Amino acid sequence: MKKMKWLSAMLIAGLVAFTACSDDESKEVFSDLSPEQHKKEIENEGIALVQKLDAAKNLKTFDVIDAFFTNMDAVGTQPTLAVQFGLNEIVSLANGVKSTVNLKGALVEQSRATEMFAEEAGIFLWDAEVQDWELLETSSTEATFRFMIDGQDAEISVYDFTAKDATHQDEYAEMVVELPLTLNAHVKLNNVVLTSFSLAAEWHDDDTPKHIQEIITLEDFSFESELTNTSSTIGTSASFNYLNEVIYANGISVDGEFSYHEIFDTMPQDGSGMDAIFTQQVIEKSNIWFQLGNIKLEGIFDVKGFIDAYIDEVGNLPQNPTEEDMENLLVKLINEYAILYVRYADTKEIIAKGEFYLKEVEDYYGGTYNEPALNMVFGDGSKVTVDEFVNSGFAGLITEIENFVAALEASYGAPVQ
Repeated sequence: MKKMKWLSAMLIAGLVAFTACSDDESKEVFSDLSPEQHKKEIENEGIALVQKLDAAKNLKTFDVIDAFFTNMDAVGTQPTLAVQFGLNEIVSLANGVKSTVNLKGALVEQSRATEMFAEEAGIFLWDAEVQDWELLETSSTEATFRFMIDGQDAEISVYDFTAKDATHQDEYAEMVVELPLTLNAHVKLNNVVLTSFSLAAEWHDDDTPKHIQEIITLEDFSFESELTNTSSTIGTSASFNYLNEVIYANGISVDGEFSYHEIFDTMPQDGSGMDAIFTQQVIEKSNIWFQLGNIKLEGIFDVKGFIDAYIDEVGNLPQNPTEEDMENLLVKLINEYAILYVRYADTKEIIAKGEFYLKEVEDYYGGTYNEPALNMVFGDGSKVTVDEFVNSGFAGLITEIENFVAALEASYGAPVQ
């Protein structure tokens, strides 16, 4: 049964990082291009993607935020939780909906965070002479800070911070836990909105998220993430765009009978414990997708069909099946119930379909063992391993990425990780 481990890991990779494919996208319409032509198309798409990111070298938003925190440091104060959260979301776009859950966790440490925000809210102007914030206008719904940067008027504002009392409260704790409902923020320069942030959240009675959506605009870039959690489906999606064109996107939907806590809170990050979820058949189907530019990777895993077939097939094996018998069975069933596609997102034409096989690998002691590997099968019937496909060519893309990283380091003064 040890081969179930890597199958579990494959699903966990989708659950932790990555919504379902449409009926049109599930049709197997292959592109007429050859594998080498596909490789060139993928390289060109990657180069175009990196060139779109070139605009990230000179974002004014971060200069405004840096100046704001410099002023805060000058008076030895820290912004309220809501202000910090809104600005941190702008600075670190990659966090997505997980950050909203993090905000929930932060509110657990605060008693009546909305009341604290209201008490510290107001419209403030930075007085450079006295190096302090001057209160211009009282407010209980917004925290707005106005200051100058390089002779230009700048403004950072966080507003509409609302929350609800959590259903479950610690009766012995001297605080009331709140769950965030809404939060909005913007960064302005010369009265022009450079960046905006909005959060909207709904919660189930057990304090797990029902629906969460974050939308961030960062000058010409935008980021949107969403989480939906019902009794039978959990889905997350995220999209990072430049001028409304996708740079990066991913999503997952998982259907079955399970709880949010089983998927996101109690499941070990290494995938251990997933075998129980498989054997209890609480997950019926998992669909994932991942997109860079116009290249889209999709996976559809019929978990229930796989488990049912596995139980039937095991009964047909010899009384004492060998490890090879089990490995061959797993690969056979995975190819039947787990479908992987690489396709062009705009035309939906398939570049290649995934096909699992057993590869012999040498261990540290000179022996060998089998492990699952993946072939890419093209429309003309030709096959190539994933390693063979990605390890040759793409010189132009590699050069473009290296130049881009060097430019980012020059602009922001720190190595890009």
